[in-house]
Amino acid sequence: MRSPRRDSATRMLRELLWLTIVCRVDFKLLVFTYKAMHNDAPVNLCEHVCPYQPTRTLRSANNNMLKVKRTRTKAGDCSFAVAAASLWNNLPRVIETCDNLASFKRLLKTHFCRIAY
Repeated sequence: MRSPRRDSATRMLRELLWLTIVCRVDFKLLVFTYKAMHNDAPVNLCEHVCPYQPTRTLRSANNNMLKVKRTRTKAGDCSFAVAAASLWNNLPRVIETCDNLASFKRLLKTHFCRIAY
C-alpha cells in the first residue's frame, strides 16, 4: 500500500486497523487475563487473577470484576496482577461477558480502535 510521503501515519494505521503500541500491549494483557479467568493460561498467571469478593452484599459483587491489589511503587503498578485487574475492571461489560476467545478478541480490538482513533 503506497501513500504520499507527507501522509499522516495515524491515518494509515486507522485504515489498516492497526493498534498503537500502548493499545497492543493492553490488548495482549487482556487476552492473557481472559485466558487466566477461563483456566486456559499457565498456572502461574491463573494464580495472579483474583475475583473481587466484597465483604458485604453489594450490587457490584456479580459484575465479573477482579481484585486490584494495592502497591506502593510504580513498578508494583506495572505488575501483571495489578495492571490486568485494573484494565479488566475498566472494560465494557459486553466485552467481559464473551463466551469464547475469538469473539472476545474481535470486540476488544474494535474497542481499542475506537479509543485510539
